[in-house]
Amino acid sequence: MELFLQIENVQHIVSACIAIPFDGNQLFCIVGRNGVGKTSLVKALRNLRVSDTYKITSDENIFSPGSRIVYRYDQKVFEFVYDPKIRGLNSKSIIPSSVREEIEVELPMPFGERFNYFQTISSHDAEIRQNVVLENFKRPDELIDLLSDIYGSRRFDNLREIEINGRSYYCIVKDDSRYIREDYFSSGEYFVISLYRKIRNRKKLIVIDEIDISLDAAAQVHLVRNLRKFCGDYKVNIVFTTHSLAMMRMLEPEELLYVENDEGHIEHRNASYNYVRGRLFGFSGWDRYILTEDLMLKRFLEYVISKRILSTFFSFKVIHVGAATNTVDLMKRNLREHYFSETDKVLSVLDGDQINERYVKNVKDILFLPFASVEKEIFIEYGNGKLNQLPGGWKGDVSKPNGKGLFEALQKSELYSVVQLFEHLCLKFEKEIDALVKQIDVYLNPSSIRR
Repeated sequence: MELFLQIENVQHIVSACIAIPFDGNQLFCIVGRNGVGKTSLVKALRNLRVSDTYKITSDENIFSPGSRIVYRYDQKVFEFVYDPKIRGLNSKSIIPSSVREEIEVELPMPFGERFNYFQTISSHDAEIRQNVVLENFKRPDELIDLLSDIYGSRRFDNLREIEINGRSYYCIVKDDSRYIREDYFSSGEYFVISLYRKIRNRKKLIVIDEIDISLDAAAQVHLVRNLRKFCGDYKVNIVFTTHSLAMMRMLEPEELLYVENDEGHIEHRNASYNYVRGRLFGFSGWDRYILTEDLMLKRFLEYVISKRILSTFFSFKVIHVGAATNTVDLMKRNLREHYFSETDKVLSVLDGDQINERYVKNVKDILFLPFASVEKEIFIEYGNGKLNQLPGGWKGDVSKPNGKGLFEALQKSELYSVVQLFEHLCLKFEKEIDALVKQIDVYLNPSSIRR
């Protein structure tokens, strides 16, 4: 179930209507250019939990008599409309605690809750010190693993958790009862701890504005992987905004929402990483790569895809590598070096005569033609009389069983075009080609848009 957010005439948003995951245990990222309204969306979500959000964070001039925010969840409607008496938004709706208390929103400096937590930690220093001396603490293994994975270091092994009045405080314990409180960690480390604290509270919806602001690129990448896991483990939805390409690249299309502002009207769509990269930064690449062993197979695949798959969500590039063994080796090396893309973004398609070779055994992401090769199958068809004989006097070499000479001869004699030969094979192996196309369709299109 989703939380539907509708905004009208607030700041530079004339109208916006966006569905936010609330029960799906999902990671969800909102991206767009500066000024499109991402932070306005975050503030509107916080307003559902804390009704004075705008009074604290915004100028009253962002509102007008036509301003309103409507929330829809579980067949219930909660409406905030402009109230001239307070020159802000007011609501007569009773927001149940089952909704209000299930939301956590973290704004950037200076309004974020983690910045207000500094003073709380400092005020409990005496109690923290006492618990350290008495060794009245526990080892937070999950948080240590999270920090160690994000920063690639075991310097957090001595991190300890101290509970005071139902709240957890963290510090690194040194020799002789010395310690370093979490508020003296780097801003990025402190932020990760603050975020973990929110996740462990198991709120249904956790919203973070500008999540990448204090993290380097490597930390951002590792954070995304961990957050996705936490969504499932803790049954939470984590929504965040970012300008980080490193983070966007790690997201699946259903996790990435691109928003733009057309004269105040917010438009949005799920988008691939390269689409967003092109829109935000003006350069493009490919989302998916298909590796083949030769140029003929490359041309055949491009023909099949163009004819059988009406549209592709992901941009893609078919690359002929040269020799099937080299194709598979290149795909394997990409698993380690990622010079094409992330692990699951590269697919190999080989001729059917390679299916029993040892080097393809137990290797994922390889598809095969339903016949030996394009040229070999044409050679068989020609030998069986399924194709017209070549005119007399043709001197090309058509005797080689790999069919390469024959394929060229059929074209040069103008008996058949490449397209005709390709279509002949597609008709002969119609069911098998359909099965291959379905697998390629899964690779090039997310399930939400496949026919």
